[in-house]
Amino acid sequence: MVYGLLESLFAESCPACGLASDGGFCGVCAAELPRVPHACRRCGLAEPVARCPRKEMAWDVDAVVAPFSYGPPLDHYVQAFKYRGDRTLGRAFALLLTPSLAQLGRVDALVAVPLHRARFRERGYNQAQEIARVLARALGAPAMMRGIARQVATPAQAGQGAPERRRSVARAFRVARDLKGKHVAIVDDVVTTGATVNALAVELKGAGAARCVVLGVARTPVPVQGGNP
Repeated sequence: MVYGLLESLFAESCPACGLASDGGFCGVCAAELPRVPHACRRCGLAEPVARCPRKEMAWDVDAVVAPFSYGPPLDHYVQAFKYRGDRTLGRAFALLLTPSLAQLGRVDALVAVPLHRARFRERGYNQAQEIARVLARALGAPAMMRGIARQVATPAQAGQGAPERRRSVARAFRVARDLKGKHVAIVDDVVTTGATVNALAVELKGAGAARCVVLGVARTPVPVQGGNP
């Protein structure tokens, strides 16, 4: 009886419907999240890619695995995670990504896209690190933090086009550790233009990383012709 009471008290509930789940989103609610169909392995966008970002910017990332499309209802949960303090969603997102880990190939370490210290103080946590911590246990690889920093307080990128994003993150990161020969997975919540993850990949490879793949929860769809890239 006591065991049953404790089990009910600590049972997980789906962040979408509130019903009991084995962990994170229940199967019904997870099935309602939009997925990227036929994703390109290099950029993560749905094929055929109308405006490939690899033709518009330097692309140092070797692969992008981001199984979900950033749109309703997923965007609601991402925004709650980043801006409304719902930190528990980090584990729920990591569990959504677990079936995709086999696509990464060899992973020696995970690196969450770092926040600048001012943004970290404001938010109280790094949302990418919350996801990476759970994935590190699943992969049996460390989630590295020491020696990897965002040294420039870049402006909020929401609403910025690709050129502005590239300029704002250029030389924003610093990697002060030896990554010689390492295969690194960069973890983030949403991959938008790819500017941030590529800027980080440049520094990771400069520190010796042999390969950098990106593992994101969601990929922002390519905009229609004439919109911001």
